[in-house]
Amino acid sequence: MKRFVPIAVLLLFASNLLADPPPSEEPAPKGTAKTAAKPAAPVLDTKALAELGMEHSRARDALLAVEARLALMAEKVFDSRLVVRYEGFVDPPFELARVELDLDGALVYRNEFSRAASSQNIKLFDGHLPPGRHVLQIRIYARGPDDPEGSQPGYFAGSGMTVHLRPKSLCRANFEADSEGDSPGRAVLKEAEPEGEWEIDIEATFETEAL
Repeated sequence: MKRFVPIAVLLLFASNLLADPPPSEEPAPKGTAKTAAKPAAPVLDTKALAELGMEHSRARDALLAVEARLALMAEKVFDSRLVVRYEGFVDPPFELARVELDLDGALVYRNEFSRAASSQNIKLFDGHLPPGRHVLQIRIYARGPDDPEGSQPGYFAGSGMTVHLRPKSLCRANFEADSEGDSPGRAVLKEAEPEGEWEIDIEATFETEAL
């Protein structure tokens, strides 16, 4: 229940403040330097951090629950299913750093890798959609030995295709990537005319089967 303070009490409190103003600071004696107070070190609020972590966890669980209900509703409404996979090989000295997939302009998959294997087989999407035309776009990021530690991946490749879903059908879309190249590397970068190359081929295919 909210509590309200009477206006008379507030006016009395304000008049007391005006009647007794705070004493002014006395000037410092001549010849003495006035030292500024050192700012206090920031205090880590572990309780606030823990509460923020719990709030993030609750929001994540709620989002996952909404996504599950949305997927179940889409399965009941649409009888067309789309499955998208990525199969790729990144030739050393390159390392796979990130894979992203857009479906009809919206990001539906994103995963970052710190220590990825050379060969990957990843399911990017599995869900029910309305029949018709849908656009898939994949982005692949790789890191080379010449990339500074902690920087963004310096190598990128992308591909896309349009799939056509039929009623009561399953569409399987695949992106197969094969890369090779010779990154300059830190030693070669010190030379007067460093050279390097990055080549990646992405084959995009899809096939449809009746359910």
